[in-house]
Amino acid sequence: MTAEDIFDEIIKSPELRDIFNIPQEVLDNLNYNETSEYPVIEVIKAIIRGEENHTDNSAIFRNIQNQIIQLG
Repeated sequence: MTAEDIFDEIIKSPELRDIFNIPQEVLDNLNYNETSEYPVIEVIKAIIRGEENHTDNSAIFRNIQNQIIQLG
């Protein structure tokens, strides 16, 4: 399974719509290779990319922290 396949499976989760209030239309049109306006989507991508590249978990976490800092 590719990183894009994993991403496609994750965005089918109803929790993204229900908990994070991401409209279904947005979820249907998300692309793994394009930046999303939803931070949670970018965090999901960071985790997938980190795992795909066999990145150390602490490095993945730092990457996520950097993304959060950039939002502020």
